Amino acid sequence: MSTTKNTTPVAAKAPVHPQRGRRYAIEELVSLAEAGDAWAMAKVDEWEQHFANEYAGDLSEACPDQGCEHFGEAVNILHGEDGSVLEVDHGAWAHYPALAKAS
Repeated sequence: MSTTKNTTPVAAKAPVHPQRGRRYAIEELVSLAEAGDAWAMAKVDEWEQHFANEYAGDLSEACPDQGCEHFGEAVNILHGEDGSVLEVDHGAWAHYPALAKAS
């Protein structure tokens, strides 16, 4: 005889974005990005890159690359849609994140 558990699957908490076809204000995107939404992080980064001449990042993050000569210095971190770090921007110059080496 087999028994079947009667369980209700727990739905993962879905992010508030994106509403297809909706245009988000940069303030909304920044708010979502600060809440950890990877899609919004990527959109904010795209916006910053597109408007680089008119917009300067606030350098509110710290360089996470321990191999960088300027580790811990104020930077802007550019993220991909999956939340991965694409680039570390020191303001006047930038670098790709260090790749973890397998031991």
